[in-house]
Amino acid sequence: MSKQKTGNDAQTSQTRRSLLRRTGLALAMSPAILATQETSQAAIQTTYTIRDDTPDETDVYVTDTQNSGSTAVVVGGIHGNEPAGYEAAEDIKTWSIDQGTLITIPQSNPVAIQRGTYSNDNGNLNRKFPSGEEPTTPLARVIWGVIASYDPDVVINLHSSKGIYNEDVGPDGTGQAIYPTTASGAAQDAVSTKDYMNQYHLDDSLPNYYRFKRGNLIDGDRPLLIHKVDADLNQPGFIVETTRYGTDLQTRTAWELNIVRHLLRRYGIHRTYEN
Repeated sequence: MSKQKTGNDAQTSQTRRSLLRRTGLALAMSPAILATQETSQAAIQTTYTIRDDTPDETDVYVTDTQNSGSTAVVVGGIHGNEPAGYEAAEDIKTWSIDQGTLITIPQSNPVAIQRGTYSNDNGNLNRKFPSGEEPTTPLARVIWGVIASYDPDVVINLHSSKGIYNEDVGPDGTGQAIYPTTASGAAQDAVSTKDYMNQYHLDDSLPNYYRFKRGNLIDGDRPLLIHKVDADLNQPGFIVETTRYGTDLQTRTAWELNIVRHLLRRYGIHRTYEN
């Protein structure tokens, strides 16, 4: 099980994050913070805009508990025809958490979301993140700048697929799987999460081919966002894929919310519920 940083490791990480934010985040965010408000237990929630005054304009949401802990980034909406990802991320951006920091980019590809398409005018956004190089479009560069500036302990990218991973039913696809990076502990976290989902959040009426699996390891050999997390940050990252085959949006969104909640717990971040 992956664990949060403590002691000297946490202090070193926080110092590095402060430097990254001063040097990198200013390049990615709008000059004006849109909203800052106090949440329970002295947590601070901040919203700011990236790519403002362009068709790509979208918001980033940060919940900083001001308590030592892991830093997690959740990205939704890279593909506009996969609504479960951005619907789940819109919910996640409001979560109260007990420790650490949670950064959410719910609608990372607003043009594609507005059109309900896989791509925007620059093609497939999730093919614009080459490892060891600068991302190849302005939107991809800003998204990567936001992620890297927080020096995250874990990054989760939410998707859905038309088919099911390694099954001979329906169209070809990658759904019902959690794909971890090669970073230490990530594969174990994916296995724990798929077991949790299959035990507690999969309707017994569904055929066995809907059971979640651990997907192949993400090793940086393709220009996808989580591949870049593996190669450039050497940190745990996950592609979450539910299937659109024979499922409704409400079910897929619920699956993704529970997957994220469990993965965050693996990194010491627990969702809390106000009375």
